[in-house]
Amino acid sequence: MKAASRFVIGLLLFAFVTVTWALAEEPQKGKKEEKAILEEITVTEAPYTNPVTPVDTRYGTRYNLVTEEQIKEQNALDFQSTLRDVPGVMFQSKNIVGSQTSHSLYIRGRGSSHPSADFSILFDGAPRFGALFGQVLGDGIPVSAIERIEIYKSPQPSQFGSGYASINILPKYLRKEGQEAVFNASAGSYGTVDEDFSVGVKRGPFDIYMSQSLVRTDGHRNHSGADQESYYANAGYQISKEWNIRFLVNYVDSKTEAPMPDAIPNAKNGVSWPGAERYDTETFFTTLTLNHEYDRFSGYLKSYYNNTDFDLLQELRNGVRYGGNTGGLKSKQELGLYGVRGREKLHLWPGGEILVGADLDMTKLKNTQKTYSGLATPGINGGLAKRVWDFPDTTLFSPYLAVSQLVGRSDNFHIIPSAGFRHFVHDEFKDKSASQAGLVIGYRHTDLSLNYSRGVNYPSPVALMNMVLESSPVTKPEQYWKKLKPEVVDHYEIGLTHIWPKAASLGATAFVDKGKDRYQAYMFGPIPIQFNDPIGKYEIRGFELTGTLSLIKNLELFAATTWLDAEATGSNRIKRDHLPYTPSFQFQAGANWTFLENFRLFMDMQHLRGLYQGTVSRAGGFNIGDPGPINKLDDITLFNARLSYRFNYKALRLNDSEVFVAVNNIFDQEYEYAKGYPMPGTTFYAGISLRFN
Repeated sequence: MKAASRFVIGLLLFAFVTVTWALAEEPQKGKKEEKAILEEITVTEAPYTNPVTPVDTRYGTRYNLVTEEQIKEQNALDFQSTLRDVPGVMFQSKNIVGSQTSHSLYIRGRGSSHPSADFSILFDGAPRFGALFGQVLGDGIPVSAIERIEIYKSPQPSQFGSGYASINILPKYLRKEGQEAVFNASAGSYGTVDEDFSVGVKRGPFDIYMSQSLVRTDGHRNHSGADQESYYANAGYQISKEWNIRFLVNYVDSKTEAPMPDAIPNAKNGVSWPGAERYDTETFFTTLTLNHEYDRFSGYLKSYYNNTDFDLLQELRNGVRYGGNTGGLKSKQELGLYGVRGREKLHLWPGGEILVGADLDMTKLKNTQKTYSGLATPGINGGLAKRVWDFPDTTLFSPYLAVSQLVGRSDNFHIIPSAGFRHFVHDEFKDKSASQAGLVIGYRHTDLSLNYSRGVNYPSPVALMNMVLESSPVTKPEQYWKKLKPEVVDHYEIGLTHIWPKAASLGATAFVDKGKDRYQAYMFGPIPIQFNDPIGKYEIRGFELTGTLSLIKNLELFAATTWLDAEATGSNRIKRDHLPYTPSFQFQAGANWTFLENFRLFMDMQHLRGLYQGTVSRAGGFNIGDPGPINKLDDITLFNARLSYRFNYKALRLNDSEVFVAVNNIFDQEYEYAKGYPMPGTTFYAGISLRFN
C-alpha cells in the first residue's frame, strides 16, 4: 500500500474513532432503565490462565490455550512468539520480528518443511495462509487483533478439517455493553518499536471494534530489519434474540529483510540458502458470518476471502549473486483463498451432541518471476527474462459429522464416548476420508482422555505443475504431480489431567503419529520442480508432562516437558533416527507473580535439545544424502522476564493500565535456529499501556 493510501486509511480511522466515541458517550433515549440494570452487574476479569495445562473437549481431543493476557506478559512482537510457552511447539526465526525468512512453526515435529503445511491455522474460523508451499506466514497475522489462541496438537477432522494439527485464532471484539479505547507503545533494542491503538463500542444490538498497529525493527544484524503495519475492524449486529451477523476485515502490509549467512551457503555445508534479500507481503482478509443460537441447536454460516501478494526480491550489491552469476530476481506470488463454511450443533436429547457441517475451500495461485536488472545470464531463470506459473485452481469440499454423549454429570463421575467422520472431495487428487473416536472418563477434577484420529493433508497448489512458461511450455505437466497421494497420519493419544482447584494441576500425555506418503520438493533442480519422496514412512512417538503450582497467593508456576522420538524410512530404504525440527527434548517453564498489589513479574524460559535443521531438500535429504551431524543445532536455552506496574486513574477514566520493562535472552546465550544465522543476544524493551473505559 502506498504512503498516501496509508495516510487516508489512518485519517479515516481517526475520524471514525472520534465520532463513534462521541456517540457512545451520549445517553440513549428510552434506555435509562436498561442502563441502570446493567450497572448493577459486576463483571470479574478471568484469572491468569497458564499455557501448559491441556483443556479436554468432549471429543477426546485436547488443546492448549494462549490468552490475550499471556501474549501481553510475553511481550510478543509477532505471531510465532505468542506460542513460545506452549508444550511441543517451536518456531524457527532469523530476525527479531518477522517469520517470512524461514518456515516458522512446528508442532511435535510437524511443520511447513515441504510443499504443504502439516497443520492448519484458522482466523475467525477461516483458513489463513499465504505462501507458496501452503505454510502460514506469521507476518500476516497481527498480534493486536488476537483475543486468544487454541492449539490442537492432533488431527481434528471433525472440528477443523485437513491437517495433522490446528491453531484456532479467535479475534478481538467488544463483548460487554460500553466502550473502551486502548493505546500500547513500546521501544527497545536495535531500534525496535511496537505501537497499536484500538477502540471498541457496544450499544444495544450494535458493536464495533477497530485497531491499527505498527511493529518495526532495524534488526540485530545487517540486513535483518522488518516492519508490519495492520488495520483491523470487527463489527456485529444482533438481528434478534437468536440471530446475529458479524463482519471482519483485516489488512496487513509486512516487509522483512533476509540477513546474509555467516558462511557462503551451499548444498553441503549445512547453511540454509537465503532465498531472497527481502520479502514483501500484503494480506487482505475478510469474513462474513451469520450466527444463530437456540435452546437445542446453534451454528453459523461463514464466507471468507483471503488474498495475499507475496514478493521475493533479490537485489544484491552490484548485481552479484552466489556462484559468481549476475542479475537480480523479482518473484511475485498472488494467492487467493475463498470459500464457505457451515456448522450446526444439535442437542436433541439430554447429554447428547451432534456436530454436522461442511467446508468448501477454493484456491487460486499464480507466480511470476523475472529479472529486473536487465541481465538474463544462464543460471538465472534458465536464461529467461521472465517466466510465469499459472497453477490450476483447486477446490476441496469436506462434509463432516460427529456425535458425542455425556453419561453422568460433568461435575461428578462422567463418561463421554464420541465418534466423528469427514469425507474429502478434491478436484485434482484422490478423495479421502478421515475418522476419529474418543473417550473421556472423569471424576470431578480428574479426566482421562483417549483419542484416535486420522489427519489427511492435500498437496498445496504449488504441487500442480501445470506451468505456462512464456518461452517453453512444459509438455504434459500433470506427469509431475498426478502420482502424488494425499499424505496421511494416524494419531493415537492418551492423556490424564488432575486439577487441585486454586492450588495445582498435573497432566501427562502419550502419543504416537504414524505417517506415510510424505513428499517434498527439491527446489534446486531443473524446471519443473522435482518431487521426491524422501520420507515414505515415518513415526513420531512422544510424551508430555505438564504441571502448575499456586500454593502462595498471587504466585503461579508452570512447567512442561516434551520428549520426541522419531524414525523414518525413505523411498530408497535409507533409515534415519531423526527428523528436521523434531527436538528430542523440549522444556518450558514460567512464573507469574503479583506483589505489592500493583506490581507483576512474569518470567519464562525455553530449552531445546537434539534439534536438526532441514537440508537443501527442505526436510531431510534422504534421497540425496545423509544430512548427518552437520545439520544438528546446538542446544538452546533462553530466559526472559517482564516487570510491570499496573494503575488506575479515574480522572482520565484509566483502568487496568500499566508501564513495563522487559528483557529477552537474559543470559546472552549465543544460539541459532538455522546454521549461519545467529539470533540476538540480550535485548531490552520498555513501554506503556493505557486503557480508557
